[in-house]
Amino acid sequence: MRNDKIITHVELQVNPEFISEVLVKASAARDIILLEEGCKAFNLTRKKDEPNTLVIFAIYTSKDTYEWHLEQDYIKTFFAFLNDKLMAAPVVTYLEEV
Repeated sequence: MRNDKIITHVELQVNPEFISEVLVKASAARDIILLEEGCKAFNLTRKKDEPNTLVIFAIYTSKDTYEWHLEQDYIKTFFAFLNDKLMAAPVVTYLEEV
């Protein structure tokens, strides 16, 4: 059986100076993303031992819904906002169910 889901695991290493501000914006973005038709899950978490590292686990129903998600103005605005607030580039890992 073919599975077209897109499952992502994203790590954002935030500059400690900006973590509070980033958490507010990330939480607001999450609330909008969860309303997207193709979004089945969007968990915004952080590492217990590295509280400035945010970890996002998301599931989209298809490549099309994931690509649509990436094209939304609120996503583009969020990533532009992050531009000077991260310690390193986001690390995106694509996963598959087994």
